[in-house]
Amino acid sequence: MRILTKFNPQDIKALQSVVTDNQEKAFLRSRIIRNVNGALSANSREEFWLTMVMCLLSTQQRSGPTSPISRFLFEQPFRLSLKACWLQSNVKEFARRELEAYGGIRFSPKIADQMKTNLAFLEQGGWDSLEQFAKDLIQQRKSSPVPDHYLLEREAARHIQKHYNGFGPKQSRNFWQSLGLTRYEFVLDSRILKWLRSNDFPMPLSSMALGEEEYYCFVSDILREWCVQSAILPCVFDAAVFSSFDNEDWPEEAPVW
Repeated sequence: MRILTKFNPQDIKALQSVVTDNQEKAFLRSRIIRNVNGALSANSREEFWLTMVMCLLSTQQRSGPTSPISRFLFEQPFRLSLKACWLQSNVKEFARRELEAYGGIRFSPKIADQMKTNLAFLEQGGWDSLEQFAKDLIQQRKSSPVPDHYLLEREAARHIQKHYNGFGPKQSRNFWQSLGLTRYEFVLDSRILKWLRSNDFPMPLSSMALGEEEYYCFVSDILREWCVQSAILPCVFDAAVFSSFDNEDWPEEAPVW
């Protein structure tokens, strides 16, 4: 079933305005460079791993510009790098110790266990399929944006959900978006829902229900059509909304987001 949605001029103005109002924010400028018109990075296995750890860390805790999570991820050298984890006989205990020693990071034992499970899957052949999706997305990213690009983006997100511990609809999309490889799939969280409610979204919205893939896609499909009719790329829109809720701006060269 396909739901056809028509947005009125006030709706389109509201969506365009949130982008205009936040266009000078470093986070939004970085998103445009990373996902729309900038050069693609090499996407090394180290970068895949860093992004995966970022997603696990930011699932249920504050991850703004000066949060413990962001400072932990910006630290050089990254203490939970792929190389560092490879050298450990017990990845779970190593990750737990490092997270707890840093301080201010919740759910350290749970995240450490997810890291161990995901690294084991990668080493048992998971790298091949992950890198193939990356190659396909890179080819798509090199072309001009077309709304149907969401199909491959969604397939790649569902692959992450299916095979990696700790990844639901939101973080599976955050993974590929943070690598600069997607433009049409949304990273939906409470900030997007607040914005939608404040702009009279005509359907009930539930943060809990976003954990279900079908509901997540239902909201995403409507919002994507809103963006298309407003001539705004979804990845630009959600970066603008995220920026509008941050009291502090992000570093110009944020290495993850």
